[in-house]
Amino acid sequence: DVARMILYMAVRYEGNDSFADLEPNDQVNNGSAPKMGRLSVLKQWSQEDPPDTFERRRNDVIFEQFQHNRNPFIDHPEWVTAIW
Repeated sequence: DVARMILYMAVRYEGNDSFADLEPNDQVNNGSAPKMGRLSVLKQWSQEDPPDTFERRRNDVIFEQFQHNRNPFIDHPEWVTAIW
């Protein structure tokens, strides 16, 4: 579940606004750059742990009751490999 959360943050916060660029990568030492997550591991986790009923329901509740937006990687896990 956490891989899809981090990947969502990566596409939501692209660094083209006042927010930090939260792009995952495979570098071990990023220095002071605001990178988050080893991309190869996040992709592996996403593939090995497909969205389950709990995660899909949480996505529905967040959409319906709180933020009115969805995590596209829960609705379309195949987009992980399409984007990265």
